[in-house]
Amino acid sequence: MVGFVVVSHSKELAEAVINLANEMKKYNFPLINGSGTDGDFLGSNPLTIKESILKAKIDKGVLIFVDIGSSVLNTQVAIDFLANEGINTENIKIADAPLVEGLIAGVAINDEKADINSILDELKEFKTFSKLTY
Repeated sequence: MVGFVVVSHSKELAEAVINLANEMKKYNFPLINGSGTDGDFLGSNPLTIKESILKAKIDKGVLIFVDIGSSVLNTQVAIDFLANEGINTENIKIADAPLVEGLIAGVAINDEKADINSILDELKEFKTFSKLTY
């Protein structure tokens, strides 16, 4: 299993996505909200993200689900901060998947056998997943 962090511009949006994903959660692993800024303004903060990664970090690593733009950039900065502090960041990755669908799927497949790479492989199909059947 890996730990998960959600980084959105909106702390409330991330909390709602986490609540939804928790319905699919079968095992006990960290699922941390790393969103928002000081003062609860919209945006993201690399220091908040860094602390969230540390809270979510377990042996097999941390997978981070982001929304758009600066949440991606600030997550990359947070990972760089950790690396500069001597923390091994090899198994801390950003999921290249839709925030909602990706997190729900990731939570559903995260089990004792899962690692960062196996979850990322499963999430690849969500980049082209069609919601429509007609």
